[in-house]
Amino acid sequence: MSPIRRPHAVPRWVHRGRAVAAAFLTFAAIWFAACSKESPLSLGENQRPTLELTQAPATTLQPFFYAYELRWAGYDVDGHIDHFRYAIDPPLQLNADTVWTKTTENRKSFLFHSDKVDTTTDQTAEGYHTIVLEAVDDRGGISVPVACSFTSFTIAPTIQITNPVPNHLLPPTFGPSFHVSWKGNDPDGRGTTKPVKYKFKVFSDGSREFDFLTLLVNPDSLRRRYAPNFSEWDSVGGDTLGLDIRNLVPGQPPAVRNYVLAIVAFDEVGAYSPVMNYDTNLLFFNVSYAGLLGPKMTVFNESFFYTASNGGFSLDPATFVHTESPAGRPAHFGWFANSTGGTFVTGYRWMLDGNVGDDRPRDSEDSDFNRWSRYSAQTLGIDLPPFNPSGVSETHFLYVEAEDNNSQVSLVVVQFTVVRALFDKELLIVDDTRLDGDHPKAGGCVDQPRTPVWPTAAELDTFFFARGGTPWRCYPAGTVTPPGIFNGYSFDTLGTRFLPQGTLSLQQLSHYRHVVWYVDFKSSRNINEPYLTADPMSELRWLTLPGRSNPIGTWVSQGGEIWMFGGGVASALQRNYEKPGTALDVYSSADGELGPGRFMYDVFGWRSEISSKSYAQAQKPNHSISRSADSLDYSLLPDYLFEKTEDTDPIAVYAPTRDRLNHAAFYQQAMVGEGITKPNEVTIDIDPDPHVVHQASLVDTIYESVGGQMGAPRPVMTLYRSPSGQKQIFSGFQLWYWRRDYQVAITDFVLQKAWGLTRQPVPR
Repeated sequence: MSPIRRPHAVPRWVHRGRAVAAAFLTFAAIWFAACSKESPLSLGENQRPTLELTQAPATTLQPFFYAYELRWAGYDVDGHIDHFRYAIDPPLQLNADTVWTKTTENRKSFLFHSDKVDTTTDQTAEGYHTIVLEAVDDRGGISVPVACSFTSFTIAPTIQITNPVPNHLLPPTFGPSFHVSWKGNDPDGRGTTKPVKYKFKVFSDGSREFDFLTLLVNPDSLRRRYAPNFSEWDSVGGDTLGLDIRNLVPGQPPAVRNYVLAIVAFDEVGAYSPVMNYDTNLLFFNVSYAGLLGPKMTVFNESFFYTASNGGFSLDPATFVHTESPAGRPAHFGWFANSTGGTFVTGYRWMLDGNVGDDRPRDSEDSDFNRWSRYSAQTLGIDLPPFNPSGVSETHFLYVEAEDNNSQVSLVVVQFTVVRALFDKELLIVDDTRLDGDHPKAGGCVDQPRTPVWPTAAELDTFFFARGGTPWRCYPAGTVTPPGIFNGYSFDTLGTRFLPQGTLSLQQLSHYRHVVWYVDFKSSRNINEPYLTADPMSELRWLTLPGRSNPIGTWVSQGGEIWMFGGGVASALQRNYEKPGTALDVYSSADGELGPGRFMYDVFGWRSEISSKSYAQAQKPNHSISRSADSLDYSLLPDYLFEKTEDTDPIAVYAPTRDRLNHAAFYQQAMVGEGITKPNEVTIDIDPDPHVVHQASLVDTIYESVGGQMGAPRPVMTLYRSPSGQKQIFSGFQLWYWRRDYQVAITDFVLQKAWGLTRQPVPR
């Protein structure tokens, strides 16, 4: 760095240097008269030795580095030089004591104090100094003092708090104790770039020592109040890069108390870091009770995805996560935690059905599950051995802890019930729509549909489940119901609109080996509680609310197979995880909306991006659908799917209650459906040789979209063969949109070819 920082102006130290130099000459004359002595020996008059500076700063008009070597030479005509002595910044007052340092050397490196900071932007420090030297001969004679005055300078050290990361906009919240770390730099230090020490102080809101609002609004007020010595602050050495801040007083819940931690670095000549900034050396933070803090934990498996609303430790049963787990299969649980305020998670541990206060180490990490596992940052899940309850079910408790670098701990308790899969029935068909119901009229008849949307709840029930040949009430003789799409199969039906407490249980599902589930697009967008009368949300959306347990995923892991369709399934499953600021009709893994623990990701293998948009028709892909040796024979399905027309599906047969002037809802030209809009290859290595990689696709694309907002053909119906062998089928469309013969073909393919169910030979 150049010692001259303002070349076109007279440096401000020049006038001061001249004044001090003049004062020093006056002082030297007085001091010399006071300090000269005659030799006590009668050897003749002693000749005073002489002294000359051979290396020294030449002028007081220029600043010099704070570390400087001076050299001098002495001579005595009638004896020899016994020693030298020097004084740094001797007092200017008369009769003041001068502190001398004796030396026999004729050179020395001096460190000159530089504690006056020029500006907070320049960040150099200076100090005006005078050094006086004298030679003393063998008879005590003292030379005329030689003085040198100059301005020293140094580059001020810097400091940066590194953890927690300072942020004046989002102050972190800690418990009564936390750890802070920093790094410092002294760019012109001798032999090291470490500052020699740090000083720190904690200021609290409400303290009388320093006005807290002034500190927040004008942080440089600290420097003006305490610089240059910061004598009222605590100090640690330059090798210390962190410390524990303890015994802070929290605010009364739910409030917090505000604090500011300030840290200043010092170099070896007293210069301090002058910048007072909430992004570098000032940490604005809040203090609350430790029980409310700690990392914010997330626990999940194929049935639920729970994120705690805050960190902390609680054994209140009201905070437990409730879920169900399949018997006879390993029970998987995964977890992770997010820290706040610049802290980071240092490790996790877990325990099954034990005493959380028992910290004795396990005898075996692989089997002694009723004690805490070792803390590890890599422990992000566990596969518990299969449970085989003696009865229909049994309940267990999984405890998971996360700890951060401030020793703050969070706990999540998962209470899970292990349920046996009975599979004593073949098929359950679940109506998860919220379609318009019947509107009775006087005389026992039903009014025409009041909505232009097709179908109504009663129309869809007839369309799917009617035995056929039954007269339509209140219509001309001969108007009879057509047989339903599922006619001839043995099945039970379930409507989710009025389930007790709005929840389907695993024990209900455990009776069925196969489930058909449908949700329309409109119902998937409802947000009211499922047991309310007006526009309740679908059961799928209810079950996938954060913190709720979705028993369908658990049932699938037991060996169940499911087919979902309706145009609103993916939306119902994903809407609760929509990331703010992203497209409302797109669910992306890149945005963190689609991933492990999500039903579409785990059960159907839709893992890249799902879009909910309109399209008109569908077709088989132009490549071979059969992607592995155990793929099905897809040649039985139509190559192209077309919408209904008056020629293929007469409205008088399938929707006679519709006003013919308003039957466009029945003959739709496009529909809102769901498709995969990014590459989505899901494979598994099927070669038993660990040295040979033979990948087989797990997802077969059966149909792709044609036309509409989807743009290029996108997969809209897939079959996912899970690693355990089940066939899970997803159709991102309304089955009732297509021509009836296509609906029948798709239904028979899924139920008969994929699942092996039988159908009675009845009219359809």
